[in-house]
Amino acid sequence: MSGNNGSEESKIIKTQDENGQVYNFELIDILELEGQEYGLLVYVDEQKQAEAGGEKEEEEEEEEVVVMRLNKDDNSYTFETIEDDKEFEKIVSYLESESEES
Repeated sequence: MSGNNGSEESKIIKTQDENGQVYNFELIDILELEGQEYGLLVYVDEQKQAEAGGEKEEEEEEEEVVVMRLNKDDNSYTFETIEDDKEFEKIVSYLESESEES
């Protein structure tokens, strides 16, 4: 991941679950809370994108945002699932308070 936040290019993140299944997410934002960075991700359905000619289409259903812990390891980043309920609730509360202010 590079530091060009002003870029219009989407950042696709590939994650793998414990069963080896790979999922693609688009990184929509990074937030920092209490010294820890978190990535806000939206699931990307490659089949739907291919059918739409690679363009994003307006979806009738609301996209679900996934929050993952962002860790920097040397010059690369890794995304981790947040297992701690208190940590997750803290992030959700922060995001809700931010959306109320806008």
